[in-house]
Amino acid sequence: MKLVPLMRPALVAVAVAAAFTTAVPVAQAQSPSGAFPQRPMRLILSVPPGGAADFTGRVVAAKMGELAGQTVVVESRPGAGGIVASEFVTKATPDGHTLMLSSSTTHGAAPVLYRKLPYDAIRSFTHISGVSLLPAMMAINADVPAKTVKEFVAVTRASPGKYMFSSSGNGSAPQLFGENFKIRTGADLTHVPYKGSGPAVVDLAGGQVHMMMDGLPSLINQIKSGRLRALAALADKRFSVFPDVPTIAEAGFPGLEDGVWYGMSAPAGVPAPIVDILAKLTLRTITSPDVVERFQTVGGIPLTIGPKEYVAFIQNYNKRWGEIVRVAKVVAD
Repeated sequence: MKLVPLMRPALVAVAVAAAFTTAVPVAQAQSPSGAFPQRPMRLILSVPPGGAADFTGRVVAAKMGELAGQTVVVESRPGAGGIVASEFVTKATPDGHTLMLSSSTTHGAAPVLYRKLPYDAIRSFTHISGVSLLPAMMAINADVPAKTVKEFVAVTRASPGKYMFSSSGNGSAPQLFGENFKIRTGADLTHVPYKGSGPAVVDLAGGQVHMMMDGLPSLINQIKSGRLRALAALADKRFSVFPDVPTIAEAGFPGLEDGVWYGMSAPAGVPAPIVDILAKLTLRTITSPDVVERFQTVGGIPLTIGPKEYVAFIQNYNKRWGEIVRVAKVVAD
């Protein structure tokens, strides 16, 4: 089975000079109706508190508000694999004051999982910019008798039907990571969906399920506590915070590199001058030294791509993950 190759961080995390210029401070920039932003902004998240998306959204909102001179309020609207939040945003006034942290789940997976969405994942949005890319970590409950990825695969094969992997919901990026792992390795695992990464990790640490692949922010505290054992980074290089944990290629399974990603989106119809302002604001936010440092603590990198590049990035993942959905027969809620 051939899958569309993962877009490597080295390829996607590059500044796009044509999309971003930095001559004018954001707070002084002008929209057709005057200075922008004119009032507090909202950043809509598709997940409950806890997990990689919540971490990313709050880090970005705090810095963006500081740079824009306006508060950016984080508002969680979880449910239905991101559909609740996405539909809410598509119905908001397209003036640039309502934004969404679009993601690998809401715009990478949902379009290939649901036969009929109440919106078009491309045309119903104004896609503004990438935000961050977080290669995933593979972690197991510390009581599972395996020290390596190969040992874990062998353990699951030896006890068919016993071992389970958790995700943040049916059709979520962590489920697709796990399904691809099963396809490529022959591991015998049953998927158990949760309503968000937070509760999924709680049950993983408690031993109700046995494995999860997700962005490091969701797993890092339980790994450090010893309740979870990190087996591999689904990345091209090891995470600096866990230098002893091998990459998935070093663990014997090259080609499984993957991760969660986030971008900045808004309702369709945001005027082009405001899109330009928001793109510059997002770039300044995610390349600020303090934000870069926060991203690095969880293995993340800024995803510095502009509007057109972000649309192409989404479409690439739709193709790649669409093949996983087809082969694994993934069914959304």
